[in-house]
Amino acid sequence: MNHHYLIPALIAGLIQGIVEWLPVSSKTMITIYFAAIGIKVQNAYSLGLIANFGSFFAALYYFRKEALLTLKALAHPFGSDHYAQLLRYLVIATLATGVTGIPLYILVRHTFSAIGGSAAMVVIGILLLFTGVIVRNKERMVEKQGQAQESTDRVPKFGASVLTGAMQGLAGLPGISRSGMTITPLLWMGFEAKEAIRLSFMLDVLALVGAGIVPLIIGHGGTQAVTQLGVTTTILMVAVASVVSFFAISTVLKFASRWRTSTATFVIAGITLVVAVLALAGV
Repeated sequence: MNHHYLIPALIAGLIQGIVEWLPVSSKTMITIYFAAIGIKVQNAYSLGLIANFGSFFAALYYFRKEALLTLKALAHPFGSDHYAQLLRYLVIATLATGVTGIPLYILVRHTFSAIGGSAAMVVIGILLLFTGVIVRNKERMVEKQGQAQESTDRVPKFGASVLTGAMQGLAGLPGISRSGMTITPLLWMGFEAKEAIRLSFMLDVLALVGAGIVPLIIGHGGTQAVTQLGVTTTILMVAVASVVSFFAISTVLKFASRWRTSTATFVIAGITLVVAVLALAGV
């Protein structure tokens, strides 16, 4: 175990476990944190994605009933029942996520390697500002809806699934919130806040494992990141993220539609940009 990064790994796991379920980018928070303590920014970005494994295990357990019934729908994937429709939504949206998300991951890795840490943090700050705009739009739509109604069995159709998945893929960019990018189009298409949040989190089950695998199988980004942090230390980070996520999901599902996180996102973006610009200026 790399004892030098023991406490940072625990903190990163805590960040992942809590922030993953908010309309703020958990991988970006981890990227900023790791980069601030001396880990190469491209490795910090990969570690932010690998931390998603922890939230995946928690989400899979939380949605275990839905996951099991959806898997059973594989026997009749084109059926008209709720879980067959849910299966199609998850598959279509996940494929659309891969189409947009994998190329973006490759682009980000090469860009961060080329431009260096301080300039990369400027990019992250700008993307955080974009996330703040998206999240603020989501919050306004929720406020217009008023009190969220009880969930129904509605499931996004083909076009809505493709759009939601493609927007989720954009979360491969640092600074872009996955939940913010998926909840927003669902609200655009008329889903109530509680529906949109639950559908977003269920889609997150597949997205989380994909986000964790991509840096490990494409290039050497994930391997280099794990080597710098330490294998055992990385496993500890994932384990902490899993435990914290388990306790966070139900709380966020209950209160997420009422929380106002866009202001916090704008503040974080401002701090990131100030620090990055000062670093570039050599202050």
